[in-house]
Amino acid sequence: MPKDDASTLSQITVSLNRLRAQKAALTHKMKKLENSKRKARTRTLIQMGGLLDITSLPSICGIELEDDLQLEHKEKAAILLGILAKCAESLPDTLSESEIREFETYGNLLLAQRK
Repeated sequence: MPKDDASTLSQITVSLNRLRAQKAALTHKMKKLENSKRKARTRTLIQMGGLLDITSLPSICGIELEDDLQLEHKEKAAILLGILAKCAESLPDTLSESEIREFETYGNLLLAQRK
């Protein structure tokens, strides 16, 4: 192989390896970002479950903390979902600032009572 061809091939190989490394780095960053978003979503869902546990709704529905609502106790999950949906439907599409503050005040009161 002539020297110029070998040099060109070497340059192409180096460029290709750099591109592969850049692709791997970008893939790693994308996976890290997706994982971060997934963890944030999971954390929020757990926190919402904790807030729900503060209310009397789980006991009204007969839900015990060790119940599996996906596999064994779907009827309890359906009852809870129905209650929550009915409550949500009874609210207006948008809440006024005073309504928001009223809910916030009541929520803070409930949280303070737990301490």
